Amino acid sequence: MTVESKSGLGRAAIMLSAGMAISGTAGLFSIESGQPTLNVILFRCVFGAIALVGWSALREGWKSLFIADKALWPLVIVSGICLVLNWVALFQAFKLTSIGFATIIYHLQPFWITLAGALLLKEGLSRDKLGWICVAFLGLVLTILPKLGVMRADHDWLVGVGLALVASLFYAATTLTTRAVKSVKPSVLSAIHCLIGVVVFAPFVDLAALQTGGNGMWGWLVGLGVIHTGIVYILLYSSYPKLPITVIAAGSFLNPVAALLSDFFVFGRSITTMQGAGLVLILLAGLAVNLGWPFLLGSTRRIAPARES
Repeated sequence: MTVESKSGLGRAAIMLSAGMAISGTAGLFSIESGQPTLNVILFRCVFGAIALVGWSALREGWKSLFIADKALWPLVIVSGICLVLNWVALFQAFKLTSIGFATIIYHLQPFWITLAGALLLKEGLSRDKLGWICVAFLGLVLTILPKLGVMRADHDWLVGVGLALVASLFYAATTLTTRAVKSVKPSVLSAIHCLIGVVVFAPFVDLAALQTGGNGMWGWLVGLGVIHTGIVYILLYSSYPKLPITVIAAGSFLNPVAALLSDFFVFGRSITTMQGAGLVLILLAGLAVNLGWPFLLGSTRRIAPARES
């Protein structure tokens, strides 16, 4: 590997790390804005669209924002709706539980993608992957167990857990549908997704809440759109093609770490040792699935048929 290629790999790794770490603070911006969830999502889409449309137009020209193949539009719209509904469910889960707790549960998303790929797309499911999925759900159990008493006394916690799970399902659906529109550049697709979010949520804006918002409200909302949707997406999508899957999978750990740290330092919330063990199991299993690690010593066998070529 040349010095120049090593330098490029290093820059890409820094961009990935920055993007993942910043994305873990989205919950903080959402809560600190003091706005209802639908207002938060609407303005995340508004300011995110401005940032991504501007970036795409400068890089590729205005024509890049138009998808000529009409056959792709149904999937683009479905993936966009799934993405913004994922944001709604996750941000509401932040409010009903905590940023760290909801983020842990949200990281079950890779396993929904794996299961859906096997069941719907006939991509094949090996015993190793099934074993790691079981490990992830054991992690979920360990995460929830210390909060069972809280959820019995406060149904909001139970609803929050459900919303975090729903958010992970919607994100998995977004991932699966965007696979079919690979011809569209990620930054352009994200910009279109944000514009779809504006159309969907504009009718539900709470004007009264905006009028009574605090002085820093717009700063948090603009930050959520420009930083967490515009800059973060640009950092991640620019780094992905330049990095091996091992680095990308390892970098994904920074997202929940940043979420847990922001929860601890800003709101004084921490997780128990058992929940920490659950988080480790979920992230470890996700890393194993992404990298194709064997669950136990021995050969990998498929238990679901692979797609026919």
